[in-house]
Amino acid sequence: MLKNIITVFKIILFVLWMIVQMPVLIIVHYTKFLMPWYAKFYFKAVCLILGIRVKVKGGKLAKARKLLILSNHASYLDIFALGSVFKTNFVSKADVKKWPMFGWIASLGNTVYITRNRMDAKNQISVLDKAFEGRKLPLIIFPEGTSSNGCEVLPFKSSMFAMFENQIGKKSDNNIVIQPISMAYVSKRGRRISDSERQAFAWWLDSQTITNHLFGAVKAMPVGVEIIIGDPIDISKFKDRKELASYCHNIVESGFNKLTGKEV
Repeated sequence: MLKNIITVFKIILFVLWMIVQMPVLIIVHYTKFLMPWYAKFYFKAVCLILGIRVKVKGGKLAKARKLLILSNHASYLDIFALGSVFKTNFVSKADVKKWPMFGWIASLGNTVYITRNRMDAKNQISVLDKAFEGRKLPLIIFPEGTSSNGCEVLPFKSSMFAMFENQIGKKSDNNIVIQPISMAYVSKRGRRISDSERQAFAWWLDSQTITNHLFGAVKAMPVGVEIIIGDPIDISKFKDRKELASYCHNIVESGFNKLTGKEV
């Protein structure tokens, strides 16, 4: 009973935080140059309210002019965790724009929306180019194309890499640099958690509403999230998008397995 009360209290604080910050978010959105610092502050506050502790391992993000970060994906909670440690914008499927409240906040937060249609690859790379030029920030994309159960890294959709087909195998200073990262929900109050506990933070069941998931996830918190930053990848060294997608997947999966203790 007490745990349910604490959970409801945290969610109320979270909702109040979003409401109170809406006017600030609108102002910062139009000033643009303040957004990277404000967004990081915003997500740090969300993590503090909900009980998400984030630790980053590995190297540092590349200083490339066009940096696209690839990450595995379990739920919308990933955005809170990643946004609290990186000054970046997110790349999302266009459907997210229509989500109640979350879609509106995502748009004000300068989320870049793309379609996941290989036939539209030329338009997607144009959208990313404009985003890089206009914001001069790294972008984070989830190439699994959906959320997992939090216990594995799903295969990367090669169609997501179709946008790079004009750059694969071609050396150019204008190429987008890819950098893989791996993230996992790994601990609770100092102990490592199991796969069954990890699933509480993944929103992957079609039958589960976002309200039900949020309540269950917050109830299971606090949780420790760990992130491994991989080395940058030169896409000019690959022969096609499938090879690139497979290589990136293997790196992200390897990092995830290290974090969750599944590495052989």
